[in-house]
Amino acid sequence: MITPTKKERRFIAAYFECVQFTEDHSTDFCEVWEREQTIECLAFMVYAECYLSDDAIEQAGHDFWLSRNGHGSGFWDRDSSYYGDHVRDWLQRKAEQFGETDALYAEWVAA
Repeated sequence: MITPTKKERRFIAAYFECVQFTEDHSTDFCEVWEREQTIECLAFMVYAECYLSDDAIEQAGHDFWLSRNGHGSGFWDRDSSYYGDHVRDWLQRKAEQFGETDALYAEWVAA
């Protein structure tokens, strides 16, 4: 069993907060999809955590969702107060490598 660190939990919570914001959907996520996204957040953090300050971790969770799905904002769109220029570009490329994903909701799976 994997237990996310406090920093990872903050990142994951921010990721799902951003999903809810961009999808404008208020019902629960499909449990399997939510688990898959959590795993992908943890996988991203393997690469990114050492580049993320504690102050930028929630923004990074948002930016991972935005960047991987081409929402017109994300890592590339932040100034150096969040990430240095070379780190920002690297994080953007890494997020894009995870590919796009569509949110799945419990009500859709049950139907």
